[in-house]
Amino acid sequence: MPINFSIAAKVQTISENFSVESSELYQPTYNAQPSDLLPVITSENPEGLSYFYWGINPSFTKKKGVATKLLYAPVEDILTKPSLKKSLQLQRCVILADSFYDWKEIAKKERVPYRFHLADNKPFGIAGLWHTFESDNDETIHTFMMITTPASHEVKKVSERMPAILNEDFMVEWLNDSHTAESIISIIKPFEEEHIFQHPVNPKLSDPAFNNPDLWKKVPPANQFGNLTLFN
Repeated sequence: MPINFSIAAKVQTISENFSVESSELYQPTYNAQPSDLLPVITSENPEGLSYFYWGINPSFTKKKGVATKLLYAPVEDILTKPSLKKSLQLQRCVILADSFYDWKEIAKKERVPYRFHLADNKPFGIAGLWHTFESDNDETIHTFMMITTPASHEVKKVSERMPAILNEDFMVEWLNDSHTAESIISIIKPFEEEHIFQHPVNPKLSDPAFNNPDLWKKVPPANQFGNLTLFN
């Protein structure tokens, strides 16, 4: 199942935590979905928020297979794929988040959704790569990909992968264009934060329309069909 995330903090909290100017365009989301327009920080605009699409909306192109390939970039693949390595050198971004979600497989074709967050739901940055894409209508579209790493100890209880979460010092370095691709990739490691928390959430996570604070609530573990399970 895909890794989803949220960025629902107040705009003032975003401004203070990421040292960026507040933005009237900012809209909190509890259930960010591929092809959504979401806030990122780039080296070209480090003091403000930019709004890029997560992956490519299928409506932008007749090449339907392209959209799903531009959501995640496993850190292990970046230096070996020329297009990703070029973006790593020139087009890095920080994706704003305050939690992420993934699904724990408890049986064949049966999964339970979990939410991961820091203490007090503190916002954090995820390493990303951005691209410029020309749509079939000759419109210039800015998109981003989420970099993923092998799961840390806590996350591995649920999933084998996790977002490449940056600590505050590395966030500044990630946006520093003076680094080579080989040197900057070395800061991307599984986030071993002792204060990362996880709990099961509503299986309506899979419904893009379910985008409200109820998604953050801890609930008894239930599979994607809404059936309660004894596995946790």
